[in-house]
Amino acid sequence: MIRRRMNRTEHDSGVAAVEFALIFGLLLSVVARIWPLGEALLQKMQLDRAMSDVIRYATATPNSPEYDPNGVINNPSNSRRPTCTQVINEFYRAAGAKASDPGYTITVPTCPSAMQSGQTVTITVSKTVGLGPLGDLLSIAGITHSSSVTVSAAASGREE
Repeated sequence: MIRRRMNRTEHDSGVAAVEFALIFGLLLSVVARIWPLGEALLQKMQLDRAMSDVIRYATATPNSPEYDPNGVINNPSNSRRPTCTQVINEFYRAAGAKASDPGYTITVPTCPSAMQSGQTVTITVSKTVGLGPLGDLLSIAGITHSSSVTVSAAASGREE
């Protein structure tokens, strides 16, 4: 009987494939659990960026009446400061979101249209972000009470 002597490289290639499969599976599991934290951080940065645009919009509108092309005041009793609805719509535009998107809570305690020059406008927004498998794991372990986290941003600015 002729025995074929096994080459060391042929034996090592099988071991390398098994090691790769084990390590890759573990790495994939870690990434799947950590990914939602990055998603929550991304949402926080998006809220911060949108809030800077919204507070600028809410405070920089002049307190003079709006004129039509003929030079006539459109509505003399109404200043050009934005209403609460306009501020909220500006947030959705700045965030690239839709009003129907779930999870957003926007608070404008006093509308800019009701304020006088020199007063401070404060706007707060929060969004609930699911943590996926990581949230489920933290909830089961008793570390958190839910499988989601709420990110928020606030901005305040003085009326001009």
